[in-house]
Amino acid sequence: FMRAVEKDEEWGLLSPKDQAVVRKISARGLWIRLLTTRIESGEPYFIYIDHVNRAVPEHHKLADMPVKMSNLCSEITLPTGMDKDGKERTAVCCLSSLNLDKYLEWKDHPQLIEDVMRFLDNVLQDFIDNAPESMSRASYAAMRERSVGLGVMGFHSFLQSQNVPIESVMAKVWNKKMFKHIREQADAASLTLAEERGACPDAADYGFMERFSNKMAIAPTASISIICGGSSPGIEPNAANSYTHKTLSGSFNVRNKYLKQLLAEKGQDTDAVWTSITVTEGSVQHLDFLSDDEKEVFKTAFELDQRWLIELAGDRAAHICQSQSLNVFLPADVHKKVLHDIHFLAWKKGVKSLYYCRSKSIQRADIVSNKAEVQEHASGTAPATIGEPLPLAAASQDNENDYEECLSCQ
Repeated sequence: FMRAVEKDEEWGLLSPKDQAVVRKISARGLWIRLLTTRIESGEPYFIYIDHVNRAVPEHHKLADMPVKMSNLCSEITLPTGMDKDGKERTAVCCLSSLNLDKYLEWKDHPQLIEDVMRFLDNVLQDFIDNAPESMSRASYAAMRERSVGLGVMGFHSFLQSQNVPIESVMAKVWNKKMFKHIREQADAASLTLAEERGACPDAADYGFMERFSNKMAIAPTASISIICGGSSPGIEPNAANSYTHKTLSGSFNVRNKYLKQLLAEKGQDTDAVWTSITVTEGSVQHLDFLSDDEKEVFKTAFELDQRWLIELAGDRAAHICQSQSLNVFLPADVHKKVLHDIHFLAWKKGVKSLYYCRSKSIQRADIVSNKAEVQEHASGTAPATIGEPLPLAAASQDNENDYEECLSCQ
């Protein structure tokens, strides 16, 4: 399809019943409609299926088991439907995430990644042993391929802790180094566990010593990254340096911990400064006491050139056997050429999937909340800090930027 878009060719629409071409349309016309819908609604998610199937495990290629779709969050790319033995499969998400925010603490630990892979293998086995009959397709798939998804969180937080802008060559260097290391360790763990517990049946059928058919997938980690000390989610940049986090317990103001350290060093960790950051959508670009380099380090997602996010995703894609939940952040009035270029670049760079296209226009509710919070502060109430409930006026606002995430990928 992407080559048809590139060459301005026609694209055949297939019948889901017999795969016959029922109508031909302009590939570029369909591409434009897809991009327009994404900038207006954030969806649909994109999966560049040819990139996915070129990267499937060799034993799945030999078994003629292509991937047909991804999960909701677009990082799980596993075969579904009927396999070579005539049995139906339903893919299973079995995920865990390493915290890159603490990368320097654990990178040289000889057992850490093996221990996490062993943990995932145990979780998968527990599901296989205890799944109800209604989940027989899923338990069968898990038993045969034993695919898991080791992911990460805290990538942007790590860069900020090292004063490295995400739009930099140093970010590319750290990115490649981290994911190369994780993949090598995951591969080694798969071999160790295969020797200890046996290779998964799918791999064993073709003589491969692999405990796991797939080992890595980068989930969004929207919730667990907050639990882990306020690290950035997944491989995403921080959307704001100060924002409202809403839970069933109430609404809380969350502040970037590394920015807080920097402000404290400059004697600027004050309520007034944080209020100014909040009302400018979490940005620090207006703070004249920060250097240009410091402002670069603490750019928010919408302030970044999105081509850097695609570049980093393309660099790490070679080390990720499944895919990565990758969002792009664009203003609602983005020029159509820029919108096209970013999504086309993702295909060119070998990115396997794109999650949400987050539009700045749908964050107006957050801005209203922030202004309401500032009005409270102006009346003499101190700003909310981490863990402190927001004023009622702010807490009552709906957050229209709360996109759905599947529970497995939190």
